[in-house]
Amino acid sequence: MRFYKLILIFLFLFMVNACSQAQQMPRDAYKTSVKIELKLKNPDYDRVLTLLEQAKVDYPDDAEIWFLLGKVYGIKHRPKDMLEAFAQANKLSPKEKDKADMKKMVDSTWVACFNRGLEYANRVPKIEKYAEESFSNWSNYPIYADTLQMLSSEFSSSAYNWKDCSSNAALAILIEKLKQELYSKSLELYELATLVDSTRYEAFINGAFVATKLNQPEKALDYFRKAYELNPYDINVLNNYFAVLLTNKKYEEALRISDELLEIIEILPILKKEPNNLNALLLRASILERLGRKYEAQEVYNRLVKIDPISKDTYINILFNRAVILDNLGKERETMELYNKIIEQDPNSKDVHFNRALLFLNKTTQIAKELVALRDSLQNNPKSQTLIDKSQRLIEEQKEFFSKAEADFKKVLELAPDDSEAMRFLGYCLLNQGKTDDAIGVLETLVQKEPDNKEAWGHLSILYTKKGLAEKAKEAEKKAQE
Repeated sequence: MRFYKLILIFLFLFMVNACSQAQQMPRDAYKTSVKIELKLKNPDYDRVLTLLEQAKVDYPDDAEIWFLLGKVYGIKHRPKDMLEAFAQANKLSPKEKDKADMKKMVDSTWVACFNRGLEYANRVPKIEKYAEESFSNWSNYPIYADTLQMLSSEFSSSAYNWKDCSSNAALAILIEKLKQELYSKSLELYELATLVDSTRYEAFINGAFVATKLNQPEKALDYFRKAYELNPYDINVLNNYFAVLLTNKKYEEALRISDELLEIIEILPILKKEPNNLNALLLRASILERLGRKYEAQEVYNRLVKIDPISKDTYINILFNRAVILDNLGKERETMELYNKIIEQDPNSKDVHFNRALLFLNKTTQIAKELVALRDSLQNNPKSQTLIDKSQRLIEEQKEFFSKAEADFKKVLELAPDDSEAMRFLGYCLLNQGKTDDAIGVLETLVQKEPDNKEAWGHLSILYTKKGLAEKAKEAEKKAQE
């Protein structure tokens, strides 16, 4: 009996084919033929697509035909075509069962695209590890050559001849090329995921990360913005969005977004339902900070740290990002207030000490300009006590700012003894305060690390001259001019 039914099925399909050549098939004949084929153990999907492509032409108002077409596109890994077909089906009032099936297929397609994008991106750390171990010891390279060949196998084989690679330089070129291809493939899949479901933020934020790796800052910015719009309470989204805004030097937009975030009163209902919601608490603390309600902000912050000590770093990161934005907008007072607050919370924040020291140095430069203007005025009116007093006051202020900058740069070096930038600026501070021996000690250490540092040699030339070390001063001046 089973053999008999199979014969009938093939006979029916043959008749359908024969009919299709002669005249337009009835719509049910199309659908029945397709459904029968799809139930077979090894369906001929190409043949099914041919039938459905013709069926949509003959019966463009049939929701089920569009649904079946989208379903087969999904099976054939053609998600864009699947979405277009499903969109047409949804316009034509499909059956509830078909609606549910379409949603399931869209969801599973999104997951497949997202996971494949993640897989490609996750290959990059692996190849970087193989490269690093090969660079440090070339005898390791043969161990990884076959694995690298496998990881690059889907790309042009002629572009990746790993076995013929014989130097670090050659390997570095191949590794960089493969990384770009992997990131490109990853981004392609994340973009596909955003098309499949544009309401989920995860593909946008991952796609933005990959776009930064491919040096596509505008795309990264667009994706981070979309992720932020979809999930404004996620602190990782917030921090990354700030970072890419800063990279693109969109300071006004960054500050505007920051202000909007800090004023999101909608977090209050969230906190009523979830009193320990970390993301909402972080935003609540920021809002109170902006409103000048510092004691309340501190209470929320203390509660955060009790719930999750790690949140301290996240909170400080938010403040630091905002300080950087304000600094780039030239808002020194607000920037200094934030840096002071961060150091109160975390006295060992190296980057904050460094940035605050630069603000102090900026103040000394501003004062120097005022002193030049006063000097010109004093030449015309040398007995003016007002001008003399103002000049003296500015000199004292400048000394104070140099002293504060010195303290911060020393703290940076305490936390990171090899920080060359901090050494250079510290030497400059000491030089301007007349601390000649201390300045020489710092700058000589710097030029041992960086023999070509012309600025350091220039400062040393001045310092040696002050000490009466003419030969040393001459030698330092020569190196500063080289």
